[in-house]
Amino acid sequence: MAGLQAPLTLPSPRGKWLRPDPVGESVDRNLFLAFGLSLLVLLLWTMLFDPPSPPPEQYEPVQAERSPEMAPAPALQAPGLPELAPAPLVEKMPLAAEPNAVPTTSGQRLAFETELYRGELDTRGAGIAFWELKDYRTSKREGKTPVILTTGIAPFQLGLATPFGELGLGDLSSVEFSVENPLPLEYIFRYSQDGVSVEKTFVFHEDTYAFDLAIRVENNSEREIVPRFAVSWPASQQPGNDFREQALAAVIDGSVESELLQGIGEPGFFGGGERERVLEGSVDWIGSQSSYFVSALLPDQPAQAKGRFVATTPGVAGVAQVFFDPVRLPPGQPAERVVRGYIGPKERVRLEQVGGELVRSIDLGWAWISPLTTFFGWLLAALHVFIPNYGLAIIVLTVLVRVVTTPLTTKQMRSMERMRKLQPKLTELKEKYPDDRQKQSEEMMRLYKNEGVNPLGGCLPMLLQLPVFIGLFYALRSSIQLRQAPFFGWIDDLAAPDSLFEIPGIGIPLRVLPLIMGATMVFQQRITPMQGMDPAQQKMMQTMMPIMMTVVFYQFPSGLVLYWMVSNVLAIAHQLWIGKHIK
Repeated sequence: MAGLQAPLTLPSPRGKWLRPDPVGESVDRNLFLAFGLSLLVLLLWTMLFDPPSPPPEQYEPVQAERSPEMAPAPALQAPGLPELAPAPLVEKMPLAAEPNAVPTTSGQRLAFETELYRGELDTRGAGIAFWELKDYRTSKREGKTPVILTTGIAPFQLGLATPFGELGLGDLSSVEFSVENPLPLEYIFRYSQDGVSVEKTFVFHEDTYAFDLAIRVENNSEREIVPRFAVSWPASQQPGNDFREQALAAVIDGSVESELLQGIGEPGFFGGGERERVLEGSVDWIGSQSSYFVSALLPDQPAQAKGRFVATTPGVAGVAQVFFDPVRLPPGQPAERVVRGYIGPKERVRLEQVGGELVRSIDLGWAWISPLTTFFGWLLAALHVFIPNYGLAIIVLTVLVRVVTTPLTTKQMRSMERMRKLQPKLTELKEKYPDDRQKQSEEMMRLYKNEGVNPLGGCLPMLLQLPVFIGLFYALRSSIQLRQAPFFGWIDDLAAPDSLFEIPGIGIPLRVLPLIMGATMVFQQRITPMQGMDPAQQKMMQTMMPIMMTVVFYQFPSGLVLYWMVSNVLAIAHQLWIGKHIK
């Protein structure tokens, strides 16, 4: 590993957090479709991109030999403990520490390392203070400088904390724990006061980004205590972060819950700017995620756990917390909770091995589109086996999709071309019956029937192709393999917008791919029939649509722009062929 430079440093649960994080083709160009296509762009813009932003730029994958099969790491198992009577549920769970309280010192650092990552534990608070992935690097644009992220609020605040202040133990995020006989990847921390002892056991594993944390409380006092187990995981925006892609996230009762940090705690977040949201239901996992990385906590007893999102600094930082109902602990009795953690990339195989629905951190789109997303992701990976350049693989994938959808697009284009050739006769009918709309419509329908033309024949094929594009969009957007994957020349990251250079004086990057894509769209608009429009409307459509799409795609990952550009070129060739061979 000595040869690896500029490793990606993911934040720890103690305040260092991971960086992260369409429209259909042209159909009948009448006024109705012009409006519909514009509406479709705006709708998909809102639903898919909200708003579009460049994907994380701070990491670069390093080719590393990995075993295709990894045995799941054994989770910590709580020893047999007596049944404990649940105490009344406390409605408001306090965080482990006041969010804005910044401890000025840290304790002793204990370093550990596996084949996949390096990390450090801090004896002050007994939490993870540092986490660095070996197989990922900072962005090429960031040079060789390691990326070290902190919350900017409480750099040494314990991320994995237990709020036992009500037991007289004080804030456990700032107390000094003792370390007992640490093993290479196993650490036991203890802290005792007033007859109550708290023990935290961390177990890390060589072949996975997952780790296990057991929190045990033993009541050696002469009074009954009511401990409340909770583990907090903070996240925040940092200068240079693509913060719009970073979010608090969870899977509750099988449903994905997510809140972008950009709007956390501000008006509209949690309904009217509330600073806290309790997630009702069984907690499969909860944590923070970006497009390609996730940090998550998975309780060993999801049905007994609860989750919540808290805005510690509105619009900037928040905390994801998993907590359990308080339990009554008589003298001499112990209680224990086990939580599995994961800090690493959204690699499907690894996430599936961890379990707990963690694989759902990969954004596959809506449930009805996810099978297509999965298929296209698999197909892209299969093509890459034979085509080492992902850019070329995307081009081949685009061609394959075009070939498969050729019958639909041919039918659509034939219908458009026939409607264009029928336009003079339609104009004659309008002039013949200018004041009789009913008669005009009857004659038009008779003309359509006699000519064998369906006026809506071009719409259905386009609608059938829309799920294909959406599936491709999500497949390209969620594929971690595209991170820092080069194409050629200046296009060195297919998961980020391309940038040839920054325009002097205004600081806006010159992105060549979107401009080429816009040019192909202009040409496509020129050769596409637009029946039902007057010349002014047609000219506006041919000008405004390419401009709007270029602006929308200007911030898209270059892999997506490449797909759309190649698709436009193929559509142009297809349209020219249809125009020459239509009967």
